Amino acid sequence: MEGALVAAARFVADKVAILVQLDAKLKAMTGIEEKMEKLKEMSTIIDLVIEDVESHPLNKDAVKDLLRKLKYLAYDLEDAVDYYDTKVFQKKQRSNTSFGLVSDFISSDNQVLFNSRVGCMIEAVTDSLDSILLQKSILLNLPQSSSHLSLYPYSETHSLNGFDVIGREPEKNNIVNILTNDDDEGSSHSTLRVIAIVGMGGLGKTTLAQLVFNDEMVQDHFASLTMWKVVGAEFNPTKIMKSILELATGEPGNISEIDLVKQKLKKELSGKRFLLVLDDVWNEDPVKWRILKAALTFGARGSKILVTTRSQQVSSIMDSSYIHQIKQLSQTDCLILFQNFAFGDKEENRTLMEIGAKIVEKCGGVPLAVISLGNTLRNTGDETYWSSVLNSEIMQLRYMEEKVLAVLKWSYDTLPPRSKKCFAFASLYPKNSRMKKDELIKLWIANGFVRSEKSFDAETLANDVFDDLVRRSFFLLAPSRNFKYFSYGTEYTMHDLMHDLARSVSANVYWHSEQDSVEDIGNRTYHLQIYIRGESCMTQVLDKKPLNLRTFMPFRFYRQSYLSINLLQVISDSELKFLRALDLSSSGISEVPTSIGNLIHLRYLNLYNNGIEVLPDSITLLSNLQYLNLILNFNFRELPKELGNMQNLRVLDLQRHHSQIDIHMPCGLSRLTNLRSLPVFFAGNRTGACSILELENLKLHGEMQIKFSKDFKNYSCGGKKILKNKDLNDLLIEFNNLERYDKDMLDDLCPDTSLKELIIKNYGSPQFPTWLMELQLPNLVEVCLENCGGCEHIPPFGNLQFLEKLVLTAMDVITDLGAEFHGYRSFPSRQELILNRMNNLEEWPDSHDGDNQLFPKLHSLHIFDCPKLNAEISYNPRAYYNQL
Repeated sequence: MEGALVAAARFVADKVAILVQLDAKLKAMTGIEEKMEKLKEMSTIIDLVIEDVESHPLNKDAVKDLLRKLKYLAYDLEDAVDYYDTKVFQKKQRSNTSFGLVSDFISSDNQVLFNSRVGCMIEAVTDSLDSILLQKSILLNLPQSSSHLSLYPYSETHSLNGFDVIGREPEKNNIVNILTNDDDEGSSHSTLRVIAIVGMGGLGKTTLAQLVFNDEMVQDHFASLTMWKVVGAEFNPTKIMKSILELATGEPGNISEIDLVKQKLKKELSGKRFLLVLDDVWNEDPVKWRILKAALTFGARGSKILVTTRSQQVSSIMDSSYIHQIKQLSQTDCLILFQNFAFGDKEENRTLMEIGAKIVEKCGGVPLAVISLGNTLRNTGDETYWSSVLNSEIMQLRYMEEKVLAVLKWSYDTLPPRSKKCFAFASLYPKNSRMKKDELIKLWIANGFVRSEKSFDAETLANDVFDDLVRRSFFLLAPSRNFKYFSYGTEYTMHDLMHDLARSVSANVYWHSEQDSVEDIGNRTYHLQIYIRGESCMTQVLDKKPLNLRTFMPFRFYRQSYLSINLLQVISDSELKFLRALDLSSSGISEVPTSIGNLIHLRYLNLYNNGIEVLPDSITLLSNLQYLNLILNFNFRELPKELGNMQNLRVLDLQRHHSQIDIHMPCGLSRLTNLRSLPVFFAGNRTGACSILELENLKLHGEMQIKFSKDFKNYSCGGKKILKNKDLNDLLIEFNNLERYDKDMLDDLCPDTSLKELIIKNYGSPQFPTWLMELQLPNLVEVCLENCGGCEHIPPFGNLQFLEKLVLTAMDVITDLGAEFHGYRSFPSRQELILNRMNNLEEWPDSHDGDNQLFPKLHSLHIFDCPKLNAEISYNPRAYYNQL
């Protein structure tokens, strides 16, 4: 029925007619079940009407007001349907389980109360629809949309890095020369010089600074220390100093006393010629700048600060010794940039190129505008459409900054509906925030912006949406942050102007404490992020009663001490019953209250880095929960026994570092048929523990660690290869040195051939199974064997064509690494080799089959604690040898 409705609703008038029919039928019906079916049909049509309205210019207040009402109705419809479906699912669960909590929960919310609440929700929906239909003339008078662009991601991809640098080489070289020229070192000039890149938004100041920062001459000249700090509108000298200290030490900081921060910063900078990039500076207060600069003056002569800013005043108060006014790109360079984005690898259409050249001319040499237009026009070859863009009101705007913003808004208007929702969600983050792709995707899915379709799961589709937003330059790759012992991984950010756009299209639906007033919180605030500076912050927010809230992300303010309140207790006891995403990472929670079961709409629960030891049984009432993050809860020891009831769970992450506490995983894991990621599985001997055999039919992917408890003895999988159907990239298997059983179990844990990284620890058997000795994993890139003390033979890893890194640690029986180890390929791709605590290793031939060189690509060789090894290392002049 739903498909027929969609097919019939080609025009706005058709959709309005269907809504009128549905409204009448809904009022005539008496049964709850049939009413809910009509609500589901109505939800589909409302989404189509919203899409239609958004495809028209929103330059009339009446149209904007009606669009707002339509979106509120869409939210209400989702909530009503979700509440009904959840209760029906729980009722079925009650009939299929002996778990008392489900039964108690449903019976206490008896059928009369259930019908009453659903009836109230339906009545509210029909009232809203009646209000909208009173204004249906506005919808009926909307002009018929012209032919749309293809709103699907492009089929081909390209590297933005190469295209972004067009036309900037001379400017880059000029700034590189200034940074690396230390003629002033003998003068009385300050040891610290400031160079500023100044220009309007969208010209590419950050891109130019990145080119300079990554230049080989610059990296060599400032080999001691290079740092990149995004500053933004808030110029807090103390916070910036702490960030710079983290960058200088390569370690996350936890120092709160400013005097101690200054002392450590002085120690780290002293004697080093450093380069510090301060990106996107807005501060025009000279006092704040002097406070920061005073803490940075201890580097060696030749140290430099490179600043990017829109303001000439900023460069002035920072006493810049050189100000580079970034130029607008030439018409020729802009045209090349446009061609790259508009056509990619496709053959260029001559007529479109002529129109494109005229469009580019009106972009005024602003790369961001050129890229946005090229990205959007890439999806259509309609000459009429290109001409309409050329002659549009946007292209006639007089002031360039106004024109750039209008171009970005037009690019947003051409996005698919779900991409618009996903982009608007990013407004929840402050300017210059760093966003993690995986987390953003989970939040999108939890909020229903992206849903599974036919043969594609939600994660795959959301990943495509994200990549498309990156290709269209709505999201940008952020500079990497790598510390000594860990990396933040790949992060993304938004251009200031894109963030302004996200804020403008998200309206009052999104609220952030750093950007909005508490007074702006209302009943129609759906997504909220707050930095908590004290317990009163939470009280102020909850007092505003944002009853329809779907996303709540309360964060502690910059490493503030833990709050005395249990945030989760406060939230789960509140009236925020429609929450779908709750992020309570690093909030000091040590206990999860039983009232967590009240949040029945919850899909995403982030409890990262807290002190939680157990979860209450009531959490299994969250039948909609998809993502549960318990990473870095070091004392966590037990999952609830009815975990199998959470059948919508897609990710369960229990990762910890160096914790000695085993986690009890209850039986029933095999019932989690939607589970896609289980980074850690603990195999235990306790009564009621989950058997490793329950992993067999789960469609897991990504990374996985399998850890056996100290007393684990049931090492039989009956010959079943339980990991063969898993699309795993990384696999760690940690045994407990019970050599009688290790080989049989490892044989049954043979992974799929797609595996890239393999780590085996505490393996007690003298032999590895056939799949490892015969190297049936041809795609391995990294291998680590650690504390396999009884192992007599090492597999011929030299035959692995793609192996780049090999680590051998504490393998006491091994005395030589000979031809068997090297194989016939001689490690063709090996770049890094680490030998550690190989106590009896004596021999290691330095040649192989005469002319064949071992390790032809080796550039890093580390040897530690190998007291009997006397071989001369002569494989490669680039190799690093460290014998301790």
